[in-house]
Amino acid sequence: MTTAADRQAFLNLPRRIYADDPHWVEPLRKEEAKRLDQHRHPFYEHGEGAFWLLRKHGKVVGRIGALVNRLHIEKYQDGAGHFALLEAIDEQAVFDALFEAAANWLRERGLSRMLGPFNLSINEELGVLVDGFDHPPMVGMGHARPYYAARIEAAGFTKAKDLYAFLSDLQRPMPDAWQDRFVAVSERSEAELSAATRRTLFEDLRRAIEIYNDAWSENWGSVPITESETVELYKAVKPVIAPQAIVFAALHGRAFAILACIPNINEAIRGLRGRLLPFGWLTVLWRFRIRRLKTGRIFLLGVRKQAQGTLIGSMMPFLMIESLRDAARDYGFRWAELSWILEDNQNIIRYLEAAGCERYKTYRIYETAL
Repeated sequence: MTTAADRQAFLNLPRRIYADDPHWVEPLRKEEAKRLDQHRHPFYEHGEGAFWLLRKHGKVVGRIGALVNRLHIEKYQDGAGHFALLEAIDEQAVFDALFEAAANWLRERGLSRMLGPFNLSINEELGVLVDGFDHPPMVGMGHARPYYAARIEAAGFTKAKDLYAFLSDLQRPMPDAWQDRFVAVSERSEAELSAATRRTLFEDLRRAIEIYNDAWSENWGSVPITESETVELYKAVKPVIAPQAIVFAALHGRAFAILACIPNINEAIRGLRGRLLPFGWLTVLWRFRIRRLKTGRIFLLGVRKQAQGTLIGSMMPFLMIESLRDAARDYGFRWAELSWILEDNQNIIRYLEAAGCERYKTYRIYETAL
């Protein structure tokens, strides 16, 4: 894929794949195009990629990317490259040809496994939706046709890991027994909660990412969010995030836990065909200011490793979630998604289910030998 026309075709294909899917939300074209730009997207400071289109009788029927993430290779030494941005019509031959192109490119770079999809890293949009097709995706989360999983598996891939998305009804009170327990833990602890401010938002976000990187450093597949990626994230969230939706927990003046929630931008851009100009921004403004968004996504949640396994470390994420409830209701939110959660993170899964959260989507990472 080398020409501007090819890039446009790459970006246009999902419109055809999801033309009759009422739950798909077309992402902003500008942001999607940035993923293909190896001079602008911060991923390419530590990675490289290639992208392909597949045509049949002159018509684009599939697309795929292949990626080498040097941070992943250096940390895990597992010979794994990644596939990315997969979209295709419902034909096995199309999926097979796309995967072969990606596999050959990765083999040429000495890699022996392929994992995916990573769009573009584990800290961004991740996995193939395999359950929960009847709800639109939240901001930063993907969507897929139900046939994708079967086609990927028929191409020789097996499950590497499932990731869950939970939905919390913010107007539903926490069970009394949990509320009493959380209050008791909070009163016995010296932990203090605080929120980011508009004036210090960038430094607060950097601090949040530092905690997140430490908290997730030993989780499956994790790689740190880099400084450049933090700057890119700041640019993306600055226009929409409420500083009070970034919550820190601290002991003796040192923050040890972080929670951050962002408005579900997909609610605001739905139906705009990926463009804010010339008049799409007016629709977005009306949906934000007048109609008000009803959904948000908790996209950062973590406790420093030294506090993991302690009572206060285990309970703190839920105390922070509770602290967001009033602010979220004041803003107009009814629902918050917590995503993504590793399938083997049983402690947090049990807490979420006991607190009345619904596991409503499953995303799958696939792998195969090359």
